[in-house]
Amino acid sequence: MLKNMKKILIYLFLFLVTPICYAQLTSSEYLNLGIKEVEIKNFEKAIDYLTQFLDSDPQNAVARFNRAFAYYSLQQFEPALQDATDAVTSNPQYTFALNLRGLIYTSMQMYSNAILDFNSAIFSNPDFAEAYLNRAVVYKLQNQYAEAISDLNNSLNINPALIEAYLIRGEVLVSMANYNDAIKDLTTYISNIQNKAAAYAARGLAYYQMGNYVNAVTDLEKAIQLKPEMERDFSIVLTDAKNKQK
Repeated sequence: MLKNMKKILIYLFLFLVTPICYAQLTSSEYLNLGIKEVEIKNFEKAIDYLTQFLDSDPQNAVARFNRAFAYYSLQQFEPALQDATDAVTSNPQYTFALNLRGLIYTSMQMYSNAILDFNSAIFSNPDFAEAYLNRAVVYKLQNQYAEAISDLNNSLNINPALIEAYLIRGEVLVSMANYNDAIKDLTTYISNIQNKAAAYAARGLAYYQMGNYVNAVTDLEKAIQLKPEMERDFSIVLTDAKNKQK
């Protein structure tokens, strides 16, 4: 009976003490765990850890940036904007935070603010290829195609491996009716990336505008196969291309 009572007391002690030990993390451990969760795209858990850290160091720019990125990835743009702004306030030369806030503004369709942030990021680091790419996306959305092409050229000159720039430049070139160069860029993108639906669709449109209906049908059907919801946007063009290739 006495032995059983001792065992029960030991188990009870372990049950009560063990959770307390696990809960007693240092503030730096919360920060490191939050950043790791961001890296593996476990954004909700990242927000929990980073919030715990920010309770003890609310002005920490790195924590604000990472939590902003987590909120942005979850499409929670208001808290993302607040954290990104706090990060920039704490460190006005924080290039990544400026770029991230530009992306948040872009998602919120606040394009003038986005341009200002990408400008600041590029001024802070003229070799920041992603900032040129992101500013080009805003120019594209505003139909400022010459400015977009200039930024995309700069981004690829800095980092030729920035494959997404070929997709965006190809789409801009289609809008500018420069179909031959568009096809080159979109083919480069397709050959280097797995998520190809947008590139197939854009290249299909370029072929369609050039009167190459066989290739247009092939590319548009491939785009719809990869992303069935695209059928809503391209069914009319695809049907017309099929009729004209006969």
